[in-house]
Amino acid sequence: MQPLRLTIAILIPLISLACDRPAPSEPDGGPARSGVDPLLGVGAHGGGPPGSVVFYSARGGARKVFVMNADGSGQRAVTTGSGNDLWPHLSPDGRYVAFASNRTGNSEVFVADLNGGTPVNVSNHTGDDNWPRWSPNGREIAFHSNRDGNYNLYIVNADGTGLRRVTSDAALDQWPDWSPDGRQIAFRRGMDVYVVDADGEEAGVRRLTNLTTLDQMPVWSPDGRQIAFMSLRAGYPSVFLMSAEGDTPEHPAINLTPKDPADLASAWLSRAPAWSKNGRQIYFMSFRPSTNGDVEIFVMNADGTGVTRLTYSTGEDGGPQTR
Repeated sequence: MQPLRLTIAILIPLISLACDRPAPSEPDGGPARSGVDPLLGVGAHGGGPPGSVVFYSARGGARKVFVMNADGSGQRAVTTGSGNDLWPHLSPDGRYVAFASNRTGNSEVFVADLNGGTPVNVSNHTGDDNWPRWSPNGREIAFHSNRDGNYNLYIVNADGTGLRRVTSDAALDQWPDWSPDGRQIAFRRGMDVYVVDADGEEAGVRRLTNLTTLDQMPVWSPDGRQIAFMSLRAGYPSVFLMSAEGDTPEHPAINLTPKDPADLASAWLSRAPAWSKNGRQIYFMSFRPSTNGDVEIFVMNADGTGVTRLTYSTGEDGGPQTR
């Protein structure tokens, strides 16, 4: 394998651009959002620099990686070619995107420069390598893989060298997310959310949820105090929020995306949460009656209020991630 010739910068300050301008019109056919709640902190309210949200979209047929501004404007494709490109994640400096793709025949982790160039395979295996997540310092990428016969968590250097395994349990381990300090990784094990130390194998494993329903896709808040995750405990996939110490009877997780009581559970799905870098918003993918069953990207305040739809394209839009 040829090493990836990337210069990964250590975290640089991210400057939130603010300017007085009218709300943009939706680039893919949706309405302008002139009434966006200013508490959302998107766009002109400090939600991130231009191109600070990455997601995948099937609007052109095959799923491809897109970027957009924090308020949903400026949507553009950043990957092309054959196959499906899924679950993208921006590097901390915003220069690179890691994503899973089956363009080689099976799912692999690729890294691409957002300014152009050929994506480089950094996982290189015949197994299912998926859900890449950059470390906070931009030097490593965590992902899940079944390359050893069971899904476990792995970490690889951003240039494709130094592969190491983080978990080796017999249960299914998936959906890793780094803690803000880079010391731990939250993930799904079996039906629950766990954390593990990032610098060993099966080191410091701790269970955070203890219900009989599925909990997965955990993601730490920027201050490390909370974890948003997807759960089926309400009878449908929904985004929940809990303390980083875990879901306990004294401090139970709360449902941030409850369905309308009059609607069928099958009409609602919300999953793959992602925090804005200021910790005030959570992005997620969802279908609901208002989308006519099409999966779109939404953003809401971290307490579940101010839900705003950001994409309006035909075809699934999913996996939002921010920097």
